[in-house]
Amino acid sequence: MQEQAGLDIAALTPASGGESRSAFWITDRAGTVSVLKIMPGAGPQAVSHLHALDAVLTRLRDRGYPAPRFLAVGHAPGAVFWVQQRLPGAALDRGQPEPDRTALARLLPELLRLNDAQAGLATGTRGWPDLIARTLTAGGDGYCLHATLQARADTRDLLRALRRIGDRYGPAIPAGDDFVHYDFTLANLLSDGIAITGVIDINPPVLAGDRAFDLATLLFYLYDQDTIRDLLRARLLDLAGPQAARAYLAHMVLRQVDWSLRYHPAAAATRRHLHLARLVTADIDHGPAHLLASRAKPRPRARHAILDRRQFEDAGPFRAANAGRGIRDRRSFRRRRRVCRCRRAWRAWRRTCG
Repeated sequence: MQEQAGLDIAALTPASGGESRSAFWITDRAGTVSVLKIMPGAGPQAVSHLHALDAVLTRLRDRGYPAPRFLAVGHAPGAVFWVQQRLPGAALDRGQPEPDRTALARLLPELLRLNDAQAGLATGTRGWPDLIARTLTAGGDGYCLHATLQARADTRDLLRALRRIGDRYGPAIPAGDDFVHYDFTLANLLSDGIAITGVIDINPPVLAGDRAFDLATLLFYLYDQDTIRDLLRARLLDLAGPQAARAYLAHMVLRQVDWSLRYHPAAAATRRHLHLARLVTADIDHGPAHLLASRAKPRPRARHAILDRRQFEDAGPFRAANAGRGIRDRRSFRRRRRVCRCRRAWRAWRRTCG
């Protein structure tokens, strides 16, 4: 690295976190800390992929996307490496299984803006629809392995559902011309508590596809957070449509369940991922209306209960029919009836005026 990149390195230490264990902190003689990433088993052609990625990251930064700058790129026998800028802030997942709801609700508009900044920056490998559909129907290369779920009695039904979703909705995945991060998770989003200060773990080659997939990635991990889930899901459906959205969410179920069961079978996070997988798959199986709706559905109300004066005279049935609706006596009944009459008049006026 010193020979090829010309860096004056004083210290090199493994970075904590991450799954690949291929990232390191490097410190130069001036005390500046940068990030070293190594890609084992990559040939020299991977260097060209890194230069292409660097060009896309430059365009993203021009759009206000906090992507790291590349400081050096090189290769050694059996490996390719690059050194990139260390960005400020801490990961949004805080190293905890449960996310910080307050912080995420505050940062969600900015996350959606960053996703929009990825639009139209596709310069890399094509074949996006086949990439996602194939993982669901046959499995991926080193990830999204069907055998992991098939080997366990408690996940075989989940695998059958995911394969069925892949067969049914895989053909609806659009080709897309966006830049796709492909691992847009809370662990790869940095914040100083006020704004998003970094999007990290962006690896070669550049992936061209549908940026809505990155929202589906984020949505999977927040699927039990009602308000945030509904906002993210609405944006995902707006960008991708319900059929492609199902395929993207099913891919995330398969990817995370496979990885968690293979490498962290006893972890608390794995139990949460299995719970999320069941929630997501159940919503997909119930069709478009259920996918669009909030999980908390209000109970249907009998409108006649507050309009029938005769029921009011019989206090028992009337109060039972209107329990929890703020109608306790004659005065509240009349007030509610006036409100309903105003609403009917408003609807009639709307119908008349078109």
